[in-house]
Amino acid sequence: MATGGTTPWLRDVEGGEAVIKGSAVRIVEAGWVRLLKTGRVVLAASDEVRFSRADVLMVRSDRGDVLASALTASSRRAMTPDEALRVVRRLQPGEREAVLGRVNAREEETRAVFLREVKRHGLDMHLSQVEVVQGESRVIFYFTAPGRVDFRALVRDLAGALRARVELRQIGVRDETRCTGGLGPCGLPLCCATFLRGFSAVTIRMAKTQGLVLNPQKVSGVCGRLMCCLAYEQDVYCEMRRQFPKVGSVVTTPKGEGKVRDLLVMRRAVKVLLEPGVIEEFPLADVTWGDASGPPEEGEVVEEPVGTDLADLEDRT
Repeated sequence: MATGGTTPWLRDVEGGEAVIKGSAVRIVEAGWVRLLKTGRVVLAASDEVRFSRADVLMVRSDRGDVLASALTASSRRAMTPDEALRVVRRLQPGEREAVLGRVNAREEETRAVFLREVKRHGLDMHLSQVEVVQGESRVIFYFTAPGRVDFRALVRDLAGALRARVELRQIGVRDETRCTGGLGPCGLPLCCATFLRGFSAVTIRMAKTQGLVLNPQKVSGVCGRLMCCLAYEQDVYCEMRRQFPKVGSVVTTPKGEGKVRDLLVMRRAVKVLLEPGVIEEFPLADVTWGDASGPPEEGEVVEEPVGTDLADLEDRT
């Protein structure tokens, strides 16, 4: 807040940007980008480079300059330097194909060398992605393996064959799927490879709350773990369930009283047992219940034993 008749905003003549006195906050061009090789969605910013959606950018990460694709157009906002990766430059349309071509050729070369050396060393490793760091002689290999791998000898041989600094990073199956991409059970591109900014814990309880059939083939994604959409849709289901009676509670329907057997949250309907062997579906608006039944607590579900085949799908990242 301004004091003594002065303003907290000063003009940086050389940079042409507004800054807050006594603060690292700057007004920059910032937007969301996806790192091309790892699939991570991050915020990138620049003092002067403006970019549009689908532009290819060179951004500076903790492992060097890497290529990224803009998911949104940049906009003016106030932020500190550590809130976003720095945009080094925007690749021009004619330059993009040339740079991407050189990078892809180098990656194919390093991929072939990696596969050859892994086979020679007899290691159980699956290569997920190769990343060639721009501006320096460094190559990063992302791989999956059933357990811990002693790859010290492999790194030495790779560095000698490629004449570059080599890093090996073991990743999980969810990260591997984000790198490779693909289509989910819904037929759309994978959430992790498009708009998700990070992974969150996914549990069987979420599938129960959302009324899904607890079949491993129905609730697991391409990675073999529970689908990411269970986590980011959970809050919506919990909020909507508050408008429903509890399973097992007594309700009044146009055909008389009965017990709630199932909740059809997205259809805003309930299945009610009117008498032994007679179950009918009613719109939520046609069902009434007393305060004793009450709305369920957040995420309340009927607990059932979970088999090991389902428990193994959980990912509590």
